[in-house]
Amino acid sequence: MMRSVFVVLTVLFGISCQAQKIKLIIDADTGNEMDDMYAIARALDSNDFELMGLVSAHFNNPQMVTDSMWHNYSTKNINTVELSQRENEQLLSEVNRSEIPHPQGCEKMVGFAWGFNHGTPVQYSEGVDFIITEAKKASPGNKLDIACLGPVTNVAAVILAEPDIAKNIHLHILSMKYNPETGVWNKNEFNARNDLNALDIVLDCTDLELSIISGQVSGQLVFERKDTQKRLFAYNNKISQNLLTRWDFVNAGERWIMWDLALIESIIHPELAKTEMVLTPPENVQRKVEAYTDIDEKKMEADFWESYQRLMEKLH
Repeated sequence: MMRSVFVVLTVLFGISCQAQKIKLIIDADTGNEMDDMYAIARALDSNDFELMGLVSAHFNNPQMVTDSMWHNYSTKNINTVELSQRENEQLLSEVNRSEIPHPQGCEKMVGFAWGFNHGTPVQYSEGVDFIITEAKKASPGNKLDIACLGPVTNVAAVILAEPDIAKNIHLHILSMKYNPETGVWNKNEFNARNDLNALDIVLDCTDLELSIISGQVSGQLVFERKDTQKRLFAYNNKISQNLLTRWDFVNAGERWIMWDLALIESIIHPELAKTEMVLTPPENVQRKVEAYTDIDEKKMEADFWESYQRLMEKLH
């Protein structure tokens, strides 16, 4: 009898753990630099959540108007979301995971250069429709987690299109700068500046659970070029070659900050990060959001390479 009870409890515990598994969508401007690629590679190995989809994001910025080149891309007629989409498709193909939904997101910022007015037509894209569909399956008690590695355009478009589903989403973003000593936010940061309107929309949405890792905190995670090359050279496959050549494509030096990887590692391993509940910027609706204040970058780096080895073993 006791054995039967134990078996039943074990099965129920397993079902409960499976039910609590995080459902995650990654929204990434993968075509921009290279840390997105490492973040996605980390997520592809995780047993801690189900990667529901990979949505492409734009990385439009003013330098594309004034400069002839962005990294190794010509800025003439550049479509940044298509570049991100291409990289997402290639990454998934390289690890034989093309079955993961990978819809394309919005091509440009929400609203206009001078701001956003309610009533302005909402952008639609396959990525926005995909997020809406998945968020409707979630609930306030079992939320859909979304990690935005670039501007939050796609999620802002979702909120504008379907405000009632914001309560079903836990949004994790890499954005802004934050001083924990003064409690002051600074929006002078790449992802924030690439769609300030969208950032304000998610900050002002009181139904949306929001976690933010700033540029300074995520900036603690740095990979050395020589060490990274040595590790990747050990694997003779397409994804490792892709991650290697990206260093030169984005004109990286001897070190590269893995901002996006820091966010994904923080979601997978919350014990490797410290957070505080803090107020939003004063120009936004005043509410409490979760802000990361520190990370254990050494353990995050070690975890990435352990994860990458597991991912490589699955490819053989």
